Amino acid sequence: MTESTQVTLLRRKTRPHGPDVAENPLTSSRAVRLALTKAANDTVGLVITVQGVAEEVASLDDMLESFGDELMLIGLENEDQLTGLIAVNMEMRAAVLEMETIGALLAQTAEVRAPTRTDKTLCDPLIDAFLTAFPFSVVGTPLEEWLDGCRPAAQVESTRAAGLVLSEGDYRIVRMTVDLGVAERQGELVIALPLLQEDGPIETAPPPIVDWQADFRGVVEDAPAALNAQLHRFHISLATAQSLEVGSVLPLTGCTVNSVLLLAPDGQQVAQAKLGQAGGYRAVRLEAAPAPQLADLATQANEPASPLIDPILSPEIAKLPDANDAVSNAMAPLAEETVPFAMPEEMPDLDAQSLEAELP
Repeated sequence: MTESTQVTLLRRKTRPHGPDVAENPLTSSRAVRLALTKAANDTVGLVITVQGVAEEVASLDDMLESFGDELMLIGLENEDQLTGLIAVNMEMRAAVLEMETIGALLAQTAEVRAPTRTDKTLCDPLIDAFLTAFPFSVVGTPLEEWLDGCRPAAQVESTRAAGLVLSEGDYRIVRMTVDLGVAERQGELVIALPLLQEDGPIETAPPPIVDWQADFRGVVEDAPAALNAQLHRFHISLATAQSLEVGSVLPLTGCTVNSVLLLAPDGQQVAQAKLGQAGGYRAVRLEAAPAPQLADLATQANEPASPLIDPILSPEIAKLPDANDAVSNAMAPLAEETVPFAMPEEMPDLDAQSLEAELP
C-alpha cells in the first residue's frame, strides 16, 4: 500500500459525519493553523500563534518573484519529481535553532543571514511533522488532496535555480504568518504547489460519419491492377519456331503501332492502345478502337478456289475423307508463340499526361 493510498483511507475514516458537521464547518485557514501549531509544539516544543493564513494563485514567475532573498527554500517532491517549494523565513529558522540549543526564545530579533545546511537540518523535523499532519487537517476543505504525497527534498539554492526545474503553470501559494510571542518576532512559512485541475465532464466525440459507398469505392480504386500490352499474335509452325536464332526476322503482317491491345491477366481485352514512347521508355496511349473496314476479296471469277489442303502434304491425304480434319490434326503440334518484334529506331512521342499504362 502506497503512502497516498494510506492518506486516502485515513482521510475517509477521520472525515466528520453527522448533522452537526454543517453547523461548524472547518475552513482551510483554521485547518492549516491547527496543523502548524501542533507540528511546532510536538517537534521542538515551540509554542506559536498563527496569526494569518493567506492564499493566492500566481504563475511560476510571479510566485518566484514573491519570495524574498532571506527565505530558505526547500524542494517538495511528489513521485520523485520536484513539484513545489516550502520556504521558511529567518525569524522562524532562528526560533527553531534557539529551541534546539538553549530551549527558549531570545528577546531580540534574529540577525539576517543566508540560510545554511544546518538551518535545514534543524528545521527538517518541524517540516516533516507539518507535511504529515496537513492532509488529515484539511479534510473537507478546498485544500484537500493538494499536498498529498509530497515530502521535503533537498535545499534549493535560489529562486532562479527553482525556476529551471519547476514546471510552467499556475501555482497555489499558502502563506502562514506566525507570532512567536517574544519581542514582536514574527515567523513566516510559505508553501507553493501547482494548482489542482478540476476534472470536467468527459466530452465524448460523436461517431464519425462513414460514407460506406465512397470508402468502398476508394479501396477498390486503390487496389493494384496489372495489364498486359499485346502488339500482335500469330501462329507459326513448330519447325519455324525451332529454327529461330539471333538475327531472325519474322514479318508481322497487318501489324501497326495502333494494333496494341491491353489485356487483363485472364486474357480479356480491356482497351485499344497506340505504341510509342514517353520519357525515354516504351509506352502506350489509350485510343478508341478503329472502325471496322470492309474490303472485296482479291479473287477472279474464273480462278479456282484455293485448296484447303497444303500442297506440301501427301496427295494420299487429300483423297482421304474429311481431309480438312486430317490437316487440322497434322498441324496440332504447332506451337503458339508471342514473339517480340524489332522496334523501330524512332518511336512517336506520346503525351505523358494521357498515358494510362506502360509496357512491362
